[in-house]
Amino acid sequence: MDPSTALIPSALGPYAPLETVLDEARAAGTAEVYGQSVEGRPLLAVRVGDGPVPLLLTAGIHGLEYIGVRTLLEVLRSGPIPQATLWVLPVLNPDAYVRTWTQEGDAPVGALRKNARGVDLNRNFPLPFSARPARLGIAGSPDPASATYRGPAPLSEPETRTLAAFARRVRPRGAVDLHAFMGSLIPARVWRADDWFGYTKLCRAFRQGQAGVAGYVRLSTPIFDVFTGELEDWLHHVLGCWAVCVECFRVDETLRQHWRAPTSFWRFNPREPDSIVARDAAGVRAMLEAMTRAPLLQVRPEAGHTRDVW
Repeated sequence: MDPSTALIPSALGPYAPLETVLDEARAAGTAEVYGQSVEGRPLLAVRVGDGPVPLLLTAGIHGLEYIGVRTLLEVLRSGPIPQATLWVLPVLNPDAYVRTWTQEGDAPVGALRKNARGVDLNRNFPLPFSARPARLGIAGSPDPASATYRGPAPLSEPETRTLAAFARRVRPRGAVDLHAFMGSLIPARVWRADDWFGYTKLCRAFRQGQAGVAGYVRLSTPIFDVFTGELEDWLHHVLGCWAVCVECFRVDETLRQHWRAPTSFWRFNPREPDSIVARDAAGVRAMLEAMTRAPLLQVRPEAGHTRDVW
């Protein structure tokens, strides 16, 4: 066991250290290590089921967003997805997950969000169509001090580089990436009407899966969306994969928890996660099931012409 993930007294309440998370994931299926983090921790993938449709379920690309990891484990507990081979990558950024654990979430968001080289991994993917980085705060920043620093070049980090190679190998039909804490659904940026309405159906399936709870809103627009170096855009346009970011835990819920969070961690994670995890895992499962029935995407050949520099 990595000593930095040991069960030390923690202020993180119901959440688990990295090794506990990985052990539970391993027990659910057939595990393999597809790469290593900057600090040498394993990047784990677990195969569940043997259906004809490959799907991808990921979490933990930002170190402090534990609620996404816990929701992923709940999806695993519910068993295989019918008609699917589900590939589960429980913690995409293990170094930041451990850093959050050892510091008990008491550090600036940027310090807990990024990998060991200070890169926001969800801003480090190549931009489809050779697009230029957007000049917005949410986009990948060229400033290493920024919480959304995109890194020196696309796929500059071992975590993103090996994830991209893994995704190219398994070629998922659909993918769900779990984050926190905006209570929303963020599909890949698209222009085609068929793709837009395809994501409408997937988001509807998620909300129906939440079983009558106030559903998560879709955050996307056919006009003003921009490429930010995120995993979902790369999966959709380069691999032809339906890809959605799910932001677990609504903003109003975190405000009811505390008007001013005592640490960065408690801005992003509920203190009593069980009901939220059950609700969101049901939505994720419903979306994954809908992805097995979704049509194959038509990929424009030029989408793969991504830049190797920003």
